[in-house]
Amino acid sequence: MASSTSDSAVDPVEQLLDLFLYAPIGLVAKGVDGLPDLVKRGRSQAVNARVVGQFALGATNAKARKSLADAESHLAAFLKIVADSARPTRSTTASSVPEEQSQPAATSSLDDIVEGYDDLTAAQVLPLLASLSAEQLERVESYEQSHRSRKTILNRIRQLRS
Repeated sequence: MASSTSDSAVDPVEQLLDLFLYAPIGLVAKGVDGLPDLVKRGRSQAVNARVVGQFALGATNAKARKSLADAESHLAAFLKIVADSARPTRSTTASSVPEEQSQPAATSSLDDIVEGYDDLTAAQVLPLLASLSAEQLERVESYEQSHRSRKTILNRIRQLRS
């Protein structure tokens, strides 16, 4: 009985010959004719891979930026909580200092430090803060917290301390 074509395809020797002998010969024979097509297909695949890579990188960068912004906002909130908890409260100050000493600093005017303080805007007060002593800055901060709570002045006092 003669062997059929399906038997030769199953034969391991024939498979090895196909792979290592006939395929390279066929590739060389077709290579001359098919080389431009292969180059075109390879270039197309490289462009597609580049587009996919750029898209993935862009999506990853956007997620990383969002995660970083979230982390920064959480850190800022945490630091604010820590700073607020480290600052003595009015009840702590009042209990550690006799009442007649603590009340005038928080409720009296700051005219002895800055003339007409209550009439000044925050923009007018800011340049004056740099010339004040640490004790005077403490009084201004306490006064601002209990009266107008102007954030620009309170932030500038914190900057001057650091």
